[in-house]
Amino acid sequence: MVVRRPFWFFLAIVALAFFATWYTGVYSAFPGSRLVFLRMGFLGLFLILLNFFWTWLAIKRLSVKRTQRFLRLQVGYVFEERFEVENPVRLWRLWIEVEDESQLPGKTGSKVLSRIGPKQDRFYISRALLIQRGSFELGPTVIRSGDPFGMFVTEKVFPSEKKLIVLPYMVDIKRMNEPPGFLPGGRSVRQKSLEATSYASGVRDYQPGDPLNRIHWKSSAKRDRFMVKEFDQDPKADIWILVDAHLPANFAQEINPADYKTDAFWTWRQKDDFKLSPSTFEYAVSVAASLVNYYIKAEKAVGLASAAQTMTLIPTEKGERQLGKLLETLAYINPTGSLNINGLIEAVSMQISRGSTVIVITSTPRENFQIGLEVLMRKRLNPIVILIDRESFRSSAQNIILPTALEMHNVPYVVIHQGDSLVESLESSILHAGRI
Repeated sequence: MVVRRPFWFFLAIVALAFFATWYTGVYSAFPGSRLVFLRMGFLGLFLILLNFFWTWLAIKRLSVKRTQRFLRLQVGYVFEERFEVENPVRLWRLWIEVEDESQLPGKTGSKVLSRIGPKQDRFYISRALLIQRGSFELGPTVIRSGDPFGMFVTEKVFPSEKKLIVLPYMVDIKRMNEPPGFLPGGRSVRQKSLEATSYASGVRDYQPGDPLNRIHWKSSAKRDRFMVKEFDQDPKADIWILVDAHLPANFAQEINPADYKTDAFWTWRQKDDFKLSPSTFEYAVSVAASLVNYYIKAEKAVGLASAAQTMTLIPTEKGERQLGKLLETLAYINPTGSLNINGLIEAVSMQISRGSTVIVITSTPRENFQIGLEVLMRKRLNPIVILIDRESFRSSAQNIILPTALEMHNVPYVVIHQGDSLVESLESSILHAGRI
């Protein structure tokens, strides 16, 4: 329980009243006034005790419950949460302050509720526009109340029980203008695949657990026993996405979370008009997440590598499980790495099978990036470079110098400026060297 300033004011009045009682009884010419000051002192003391007892009962057996529909959402979506204050006893609650102490930017869960009746529940809906990736504890939640005179305030803390995971901002890519001969298909490699590919290498005897759709019926009829098809790996079906998290390579403007505060009436319009924060790394992560979503839906095996706080290397795999794993990884990485893009390429190139497509997302079109390109091409990998124009984040001008190293090696690339539509950039841009 916290003692506030009005308590000391009332206490001073009580002290003065009792002092006046003693003074008038000894020195005053009107001893009858002593009774007035005595009653005033006892009245003030009674008010202090009454307010103390009121505050003690103010949040007795009061509880707050938070309910969410989704605990995994993307940046740009509106997070909706229901706060319900439950009053299970026959007591009036004059006022209740609910404070949301979560670290979620733009949170709107703090409210002041008044006149909650006996055995009455009160609820409200809070909405927040998600502007930052990461994991956020939904709490703790604090409820406060006090007496009508504001002498005392008491509070109760409800620890957080759930966690919100904010995934990167993604756009829905319908198609990619990919250069022929790089991404779709490729030469088969004489390595057996556990999954069905476009390259059947032969047949073998059926083993328990083999899928029925892989039975080769003509061979089974000839040999009078079940035979199943075997497949070779298709290395060009593998997609590797490398995200440059080198600290000096990235640039970000400071943002004010108050600019993203949602209005209950205009919440969904704000979602439609959402724009990424002015950060090269946020653009890079959003591009990576969009490409991961696109290729996983296209049934490609996708892997991810980034040197952020720690070295992250997720091998290629297909399916929704891999999509969730990659998006959750992208939700946590930050541009705090000490390894540049060339070092990242050299570190992970040994893990990438020959003929795979490597999409490099970086904001540093420097001449020494040529070293990384040569490493990729020497290992017979197919690089595609997505450049985030760092200078467009510093000023409105978009004067990026065309990367001569990319043109020289005939490496496909595309440049994305601040404010560009990611859908248009990734769908409409021609991924050929020398053209943007």
